[in-house]
Amino acid sequence: MVRGEVMAEWATLKTKQGLRKEKLTLEGHFWPFLLGLLIARGSILGLYPFGIAFGAALMLHGRKGTMMGLLGVTAGVSSLFLKDLASGLQILLTLLILSLFVPRLRGNKRESLYLGISTALVTGCVALAVLSFGQFEVSLGMQAAVLGILNGGLAVVFRFALRYQDAVWRGNFTREQGMAWLLILIGVLSGLHGVMFKEINFSVVVLSFFILFIAQRFGAGAAAGVGAMLGFLPQLEFNPQNLMAAGIYGLAGFGTGAFQKLGKLGLGVAFMSITLMFTVYLQPEVLYSQLLSSGIGLLLFLLFPSTTSQHDFLKDKPMPEVESTVTKVKTVAEIFDQIAYSAQAAEAEVGKSKPEIPELMNVLVERVCKNCPTLDTCWTREFYRTYHLLFNLFEWVEREEEKVNVQNLPVEWKRHCGKLKEMLLGVQFIMEHEKSIESWRSRLTANQEALARQFQSVSQVIGHLAKELNARHNVEQVKPASLARRRKQFLDVGVASFTKKGNSISGDNYASLAFAPTQHAFIVSDGMGVGEGAAKMSSTALNLLEQLLTTGFEPESAIQALNSILVLRSPEESFVTLDIGILDCESDDLKLIKVGACPSYIVREDKVHMFQSSSLPVGILNHVEIPVIEEKLRPDEYLVLVTDGIQDILKDGKDWLKRFLDRQHPQAAQELAEAIVQEARDMSGNDLADDGIVLVVKKNIFH
Repeated sequence: MVRGEVMAEWATLKTKQGLRKEKLTLEGHFWPFLLGLLIARGSILGLYPFGIAFGAALMLHGRKGTMMGLLGVTAGVSSLFLKDLASGLQILLTLLILSLFVPRLRGNKRESLYLGISTALVTGCVALAVLSFGQFEVSLGMQAAVLGILNGGLAVVFRFALRYQDAVWRGNFTREQGMAWLLILIGVLSGLHGVMFKEINFSVVVLSFFILFIAQRFGAGAAAGVGAMLGFLPQLEFNPQNLMAAGIYGLAGFGTGAFQKLGKLGLGVAFMSITLMFTVYLQPEVLYSQLLSSGIGLLLFLLFPSTTSQHDFLKDKPMPEVESTVTKVKTVAEIFDQIAYSAQAAEAEVGKSKPEIPELMNVLVERVCKNCPTLDTCWTREFYRTYHLLFNLFEWVEREEEKVNVQNLPVEWKRHCGKLKEMLLGVQFIMEHEKSIESWRSRLTANQEALARQFQSVSQVIGHLAKELNARHNVEQVKPASLARRRKQFLDVGVASFTKKGNSISGDNYASLAFAPTQHAFIVSDGMGVGEGAAKMSSTALNLLEQLLTTGFEPESAIQALNSILVLRSPEESFVTLDIGILDCESDDLKLIKVGACPSYIVREDKVHMFQSSSLPVGILNHVEIPVIEEKLRPDEYLVLVTDGIQDILKDGKDWLKRFLDRQHPQAAQELAEAIVQEARDMSGNDLADDGIVLVVKKNIFH
């Protein structure tokens, strides 16, 4: 089972994390310093907006390498003193003021908005005070406002870039993340402008490397755009040489990207040929420096590890057999959709098929009155009187149920019908029979409704499968267990539990499931009761939920399908609670799904936050409410999932666990889980009235 493979790997997590931290020393200290040093020197139209924006973003980021990055920014600003002392002092003063309150914005849901506003205001006010010292002019106020807005906007962009730097290091980033880091790269190139060692131009080295990098991964169009932007924007000056550089690097990117399928060597030959051709005709005076610097950039590109498989270029279009399979899968999805529609229509017809009282009266007359000697008198001469008598008798029995007997009936009914006792028994039998049929009819309706929902879910899953076959037929799928092994580098998980006093088997269970390339689910389940039966119920629920999620069901659809299975499988009570935390491994997003579960907690640096819902457990009703809570789980924060055996240790209704978590200091997830269980044992005096389990997830800092 996937859960067993995944959770077995957490046992070896701590040792390997230590090795990982040693390897990241260069990445976590040298690179932030170098990045801050270079970007602080960057300028646009004589202004220096990059240093303030990057420094403010680092203050809010607050991760490993922040101090080295800020030291780099300080060093970069200090290098400007000989060229522009006033601007350098202005930047340092602005950063000093921002350092007083920007770190306090950390953890706020609108932290990026507040960062941009505060950076813009502080930068503008400091710039206005410096520029208008001794006199004030409107033009100086406009210049200060422009500088403030530019710094505020760049601070938000840089904060976004730092937040998703893990994706950039892995080479698996979105368009927005790439554009944010492109702005950082523009600042770095601007800071490198004029920095040379003999004939080596470092800005050309970096520029050449990134044009080749983009050409290899994204082709001619992206490389041309990046080349033109990196050639022009770092200085943003409309002089012939700057415009010429934008044209040269834009054409170099386009021409290089056209040879994407030839691999790194083909890209390198194309880039050097195009660079040589344009430099000879347009800038012959810097030919040697340009070729030497571009050659070093090419060497770095060849040494840089590649994640793109060259074999993928042989599969630009879907193979015929794949297209045929996609068509068939889409057809099957449509069939299941029609089955769901038919089940819903049948459900509506079942609701309409309940028989009326006249139909039931015909059954009674056929059984009781058929052999009566007064049949002709009752149903011919006194038809209306007899009809109303029977109709009222059905109503009376339906209303009074078991209390009706012959003695309670009106005297005129006894005089009119000589077989009133048989009539009463017949009506009672028919009504009981109809109640039984109605019960099964309701169950059939509920089952058809559940089946309709499941058919719709299956249709959606098959539809998603068709899209994946069409779009990713040449991409090797990553197995959940493999995903989990990767994620244990930055997820620290701890589990601890206890059983009810006198029991040896816990009815509470947990699971850790890597069910999608960017999604990881942590689940805690509490089966009804205690002991072996509860353990079997919660374990079965987790197994079914894992199968549904890994098959492609959305979490909400998977829970509804599980609920239908538990409702249909047995007429007895069989329900479980589900407490699910779904973590997005590419961001800080966390989705909490609580179905009949007790409160969960997120332990942050400043406060412990509690999250709860009031939904019923899975397996009670045909349709279960699924409350979803959208939250954030940032590095060095803890997610704590528990069952009611932990929560209800104290019978006074007070939230002891939140108070306990408030007193805890940063520690490993396993240590925190064991501490919670030990505290529960101590508070109960080891007289445990229920099973309990704790699952703690800590997100580590990962560069």
